[in-house]
Amino acid sequence: MKQKLRAIRRFLRQTRSTIKFIFGMPDYDRYLKHWYANHAAPGAFPMSEKEYYMCALRDRYEKGGVSRCC
Repeated sequence: MKQKLRAIRRFLRQTRSTIKFIFGMPDYDRYLKHWYANHAAPGAFPMSEKEYYMCALRDRYEKGGVSRCC
């Protein structure tokens, strides 16, 4: 039973991540995985969730460019 619940939770996390990616929404979990895989160093820490979202909003809206496909 616990394995089924874990599998369902993992599926839901992956689905949420995929939907966020498709719509261009920031995904903090994906950021953390990337940060720990590529940028982790002693004494260095990833951005907090709030800092991450604020950075993502600045990148999206303050650049002045169009961020859509059509």
